[in-house]
Amino acid sequence: MPDLRLAEVTEKPIDHDALIRLVSRPRAGAISLFLGTVRDNDPQASGEITALNYTCHPSSYDAIGEIAVRVLAVEDPHDECSVALAHRIGRLVVGDSAFVVAVSSAHRALAMHVCERLVEQVKSHLPMWKQQFESDGTYRWSGL
Repeated sequence: MPDLRLAEVTEKPIDHDALIRLVSRPRAGAISLFLGTVRDNDPQASGEITALNYTCHPSSYDAIGEIAVRVLAVEDPHDECSVALAHRIGRLVVGDSAFVVAVSSAHRALAMHVCERLVEQVKSHLPMWKQQFESDGTYRWSGL
């Protein structure tokens, strides 16, 4: 059975250290951590980014865990990893963490691989929309 310690969509700031503690275990020689943070630029933006507003479908609260379980079934069939992940919703400013994934395993290759697959699958399949605000007061939606 997959060792999914946490999979949540939350309005609260994500505590990276808490996610690391959740996946830490004596047999883990590696912890891979992904921090998706709000940046001040985007190739599609005409100016500087000042904030993002993440909105999710009500199914997202369950979907994030379902996505993680599917990834683990394929990428970690021997249940060697422990996983914790969280995605923010609401208004975030530049520098805030929007999406954090922590994966531990005995060896780095598996931890890094599973972490990357989780990031890609959540970004592709979680029903989440992003409103991106620019310094001139305009905004753009993505993920619709």
